[in-house]
Amino acid sequence: MNKISELINKPKINVIGLLIGMLISWIIGMSTDLPQSSGHGGFIPLVYPPIIALFFIGIFYISRIFSKKYNWIVSLFGIIYLLYFGIDFYLIENI
Repeated sequence: MNKISELINKPKINVIGLLIGMLISWIIGMSTDLPQSSGHGGFIPLVYPPIIALFFIGIFYISRIFSKKYNWIVSLFGIIYLLYFGIDFYLIENI
């Protein structure tokens, strides 16, 4: 159990997890069938996931200043939020 705790507290693992979550969210969001009238709204799934991923990476590193444990919760919340955005955008735009 101690090895798992050490592994999930590494910054490299957390940043890679956030980047993978961003990529999955980006792919899901970009696979929507947007109408021609969407205009600049079609850029939302292209721009939003990287901005949110960078935000959560920043929050992760700020939280590492104050505490060395349980920072993976920030990354997990970020990954869940990114996946929620991608899936929600896909379902709303394809209905």
